Amino acid sequence: MIGNSTAAGRIATSPTVQKAFGRARAAALGARGAAAKIPRPPEPASSLGAADVADVRVTALLVDGADARAARRRARRLGLPRTLDDTAAWAALGGLAALLRVIDDGRRRAVVVDTAGARSVFSRWAVTAGFEPVHVDVMRPEVVGTAIDPRSVDLVARLHPHSSVAETVDADLARAAGALRRGGVVAITVRLGPPEVGALSVADLRSLVARADEQGLTLLGDLDLHEGARAREVALIDESDTFGLALLAFRRR
Repeated sequence: MIGNSTAAGRIATSPTVQKAFGRARAAALGARGAAAKIPRPPEPASSLGAADVADVRVTALLVDGADARAARRRARRLGLPRTLDDTAAWAALGGLAALLRVIDDGRRRAVVVDTAGARSVFSRWAVTAGFEPVHVDVMRPEVVGTAIDPRSVDLVARLHPHSSVAETVDADLARAAGALRRGGVVAITVRLGPPEVGALSVADLRSLVARADEQGLTLLGDLDLHEGARAREVALIDESDTFGLALLAFRRR
């Protein structure tokens, strides 16, 4: 586990982030409004810990819908909020595993940025586990350094259905790396499939991992060779726009 200072000490003091927190907490207060006294965040509704997701892979390829359905069923057994999106459940469970196993020290103080917004499956599950995600898109130009401090974030998530695409994934990773502290993690999903729909092949993924390593981002886990072979087989016979999803977790050195 990696020790963390308090989230308040890491989040930028810029108006953008302050407003984001203000809106979220004002909404939670309802009719009492933002001027009312802000209560302490409630205790996590779930007692989830690293042991509960010890076998969940943080880097993996999804090429079988049965795996996605199994992830959604497992999330329900863990007491996480419901979702009808099997694929989003699979990705969010992997992101949550990275948060609980690699980042969290048991105190739920990690600074978590979800670029997809508060309604994403990952954000709702992170809140249930006791975290308070910030919703700022650090993968947009000039956000890091204005809306949020460089090297202040413990985990950045961009997960299905808000995946990175082939044309921007390198830039997405570079900007996320600028937001991450040393030892922080970025968890992203990218589609597997033909390049004309913004997807990547398994060979493209391996090239991406090599380029990310040059940027100081180390892949957590491995791209399973068996899954990769299955993905290539499906690519030869599948006529749809995409045939799978890659979940990649990188740690900043």
